Amino acid sequence: MTSDKDKELIIWHEFDGPGDTSIQVLEELCDQYSKENDVKVTPEVMSIKELVPRLKEIANGGQAPHMAFVPADMAVFVDTALYSIVPEQLSSIVEGFGAGDLASMQVEFVQYGLPVIKGNHMVLYYNREIFEQPPASWEEIEKLGERLKHQGIVPVGADLLDPYWFIPFFTAFGGWPIHEGTPSFLNHEMQQALHFVSDQMETGNLANLNGSNELLEQFIAGQVGAIYCGEWIFNYLDQQMGERLGIGRLPSIYGKPSISMASSIGLVFPNHSLDLDSELREEIISFATFMLSEESQRKWGTKVQRTPVHPVVQEQLLSTYSRNRGQLVGLLKDSRSMPIERIMNAVWNAIAPGLDQLLKQGAVSAFNVMEQAYQQQSNRIQAN
Repeated sequence: MTSDKDKELIIWHEFDGPGDTSIQVLEELCDQYSKENDVKVTPEVMSIKELVPRLKEIANGGQAPHMAFVPADMAVFVDTALYSIVPEQLSSIVEGFGAGDLASMQVEFVQYGLPVIKGNHMVLYYNREIFEQPPASWEEIEKLGERLKHQGIVPVGADLLDPYWFIPFFTAFGGWPIHEGTPSFLNHEMQQALHFVSDQMETGNLANLNGSNELLEQFIAGQVGAIYCGEWIFNYLDQQMGERLGIGRLPSIYGKPSISMASSIGLVFPNHSLDLDSELREEIISFATFMLSEESQRKWGTKVQRTPVHPVVQEQLLSTYSRNRGQLVGLLKDSRSMPIERIMNAVWNAIAPGLDQLLKQGAVSAFNVMEQAYQQQSNRIQAN
């Protein structure tokens, strides 16, 4: 029989470079819980490119952690990661917060994840030394861009290989990837968005830069005037840029708003780790409860400037917000919840190769690749 001192809980978490400061709080909370409970909680960090396939391999006998701290869209890996359903004694805690966050990690109304922090929305970060005000529209960027390009400054950067970052361009043309449970992205709105991005890249107003490193490095260095990036990177940019950093709404396109997705980050429980016959079930529940306590939730806000799901803590943090932080949190209301449905996995897997093709061959070829990739995904789903 395992003694308490021998018990260990493994939790997986993504880490994608120095901009990902959230790991600091997760490691601190794991260490604190371990000291207070005689159960060792060990975080194992890896890139998202490693995390996703490892979760998907669990059903084939791959190694599994007791928990993973992941973006909400990974809740759809139900069948491949063998998630436990979140028990009511945990889900009722978040439900009691009353903000509707619980649904952000439900798949077909079943609770497969436990939200811990929220946000994850895209905003426009801009350099106040380059732009006096955040450019409100792409027409404004095109106008100001000529001067900046003459100075060797890229007006706007984004990680255009990442489908999540591309969504605001798609929504500006009236698109949304799913409608009443059915994929709806292979349409005229997607074609318009692809052509727009291609045209802006061709004129030099928009540059594709890797979101984990070069996008941040060049923005901080003043080589890029503004960037599309997520709420999750604010703490790092705030530390690096101070008063040079400004935050604005994503610029409109032809008078239409660019709407970002938003989601939560929370715990999932792979390989049936929370099932009734699980040896460490009570320890996992205890740790998850600890993650939702006021003390733990406050640390996400005070240490790395993330937004906790606990409403009392959110209210307490309001008075501590800087102008930038307040604006960042305020922009969450302009976003739209990310669809968490099994079919979205096929949608993301079709958009990604299309974006890769966009950078190589242009908009028409990119759309064709998306169509082909989605058809392949659909055939695979039907075959299974």
